[in-house]
Amino acid sequence: MSLNAMKMFLALGELTATENETIESKVKYKQRIVFATMRNLIPGWQPPSDWESLTNEVKLERLKKLEEV
Repeated sequence: MSLNAMKMFLALGELTATENETIESKVKYKQRIVFATMRNLIPGWQPPSDWESLTNEVKLERLKKLEEV
């Protein structure tokens, strides 16, 4: 159930995004949804250890892959 809700919120974010939205704001939105879902599903879940060192482009790519799963 939680994964379906996650996908719905991520899709909603895509629908409501504006053309001039920055990649940083896209990452922030998707990260908030995905990380909250993972913490809900897996108690004690933590983001990948290298997450903060990744570029926003790489983060966005990884977050989008989760939508496809």
